[in-house]
Amino acid sequence: MRSLPTTLLLALAALGFATGAAADDNKYRNLECKAVRGMLVPECNGTICNQGRVTGDLQGRFASRITSIYPAGSGWLFTAWTRIDLDARKGRLETIDEGTSARDAQGGPDQSQVMQILTLDQATGQYQDYVGTIVLTGAHIVGKPAPYAGRLCRPMAHG
Repeated sequence: MRSLPTTLLLALAALGFATGAAADDNKYRNLECKAVRGMLVPECNGTICNQGRVTGDLQGRFASRITSIYPAGSGWLFTAWTRIDLDARKGRLETIDEGTSARDAQGGPDQSQVMQILTLDQATGQYQDYVGTIVLTGAHIVGKPAPYAGRLCRPMAHG
């Protein structure tokens, strides 16, 4: 089993390769990007941990929902959405997510070993014209803080 930092590093490497290939597309040539990282800190209501705080470079509150989950090979695949409301009314990020989970001892999804890719779909406020991806790993679905890291980009200012 890989450690959480190793899994995050591999996921970010894959993200860099995938976005590097897309860099040849004209719409990605003139972007200013900034790295973001921090933690998702769930606040659970019973066994449901789909909301909480976001710390680090993005400060605010999050809510998420798994929209589908199905077995695939040696693990599980799922889709979800996440909304991050930034503190001080700085805006909102809405993402469409894809993730993987290992199988638990009974063959179901092991939600303590999740890797999730959040793709920015809509944004308001300070991130209104941004595109980007955030990688999230860990056990946030079962209530444990989980690290995130990613890149948010906007068109370069001309002038």
